[in-house]
Amino acid sequence: MPELPEIETIKNDLAPQVIEKIINGVTFSSDPKIRILRRFPSIPRFIQEIQGSKIQSLRRRAKYLIFDLSPPKTLIMHLGMSGQLVINHPNDDYQPFIQAIFHLSNGKELRFIDPRKFGEIFLQLPNQTANILNIDRLGPEPLEPEFTLDYLTQVLQNSKQKIKTLLMDQKKIAGIGNIYSDEILFQAKIHPARIASNLNPKEINQLYHSIKKILRAAINNRGTTAADQRFRDGWGNIGKFQKKLKVYQRKGKPCYCCQTLIVTLQIGGRNASFCPYCQN
Repeated sequence: MPELPEIETIKNDLAPQVIEKIINGVTFSSDPKIRILRRFPSIPRFIQEIQGSKIQSLRRRAKYLIFDLSPPKTLIMHLGMSGQLVINHPNDDYQPFIQAIFHLSNGKELRFIDPRKFGEIFLQLPNQTANILNIDRLGPEPLEPEFTLDYLTQVLQNSKQKIKTLLMDQKKIAGIGNIYSDEILFQAKIHPARIASNLNPKEINQLYHSIKKILRAAINNRGTTAADQRFRDGWGNIGKFQKKLKVYQRKGKPCYCCQTLIVTLQIGGRNASFCPYCQN
């Protein structure tokens, strides 16, 4: 699943191409099993509501892309397990698994591609008093000022979760998933099955700085295109951070630090990859 660095990369790529552009129309896949608008009454109503809207801004919150529109309404996209959001010209090759195409006033197309069909598109209308996704309940952004060492310390000390699970808990820290929780814990030299409240102040400090270091490095390297080859940036290109992964998807390969073989462990239904010697 695309995580914070991948969504941030897509946002940065798309923003100059879509801001101040008008959505002239939307074309959806004819697949009868399409479920991309599961929380909206119908595709025709969606098209009616969004057609003619201007994209005023594009931002990211956790793993969501948020388009602020005028007249006021909010378009929100989640790429699910394998989704891509790329900018194309209408005469570009037609990629398989396109679920929706947003036709823009600059003649370009914003294509939502999703082979596994777990992605979703939401439209928040001004007369809806409640946030349809409860985005306000997400935890702080780990690269923003509100994510402090004191905040992380308090969250860890009050939790009986395993640290791998806590890092992926979107209500506590927004945007971290399976890839970066593995890499962060390796960088901090912390075993993924450790109970969060058992970490000492030195380990918490290491973890805090590892979170920021790994996420920034991943953004600078335009995200991770993992073994499934699904992630693409806003132009359809692969990321580069997969070349720098230390433990994620490296089961059975030697640790770069000590040569011990990387192992995996099921934690909270997810595979945690780690070095049993370096991480304790």
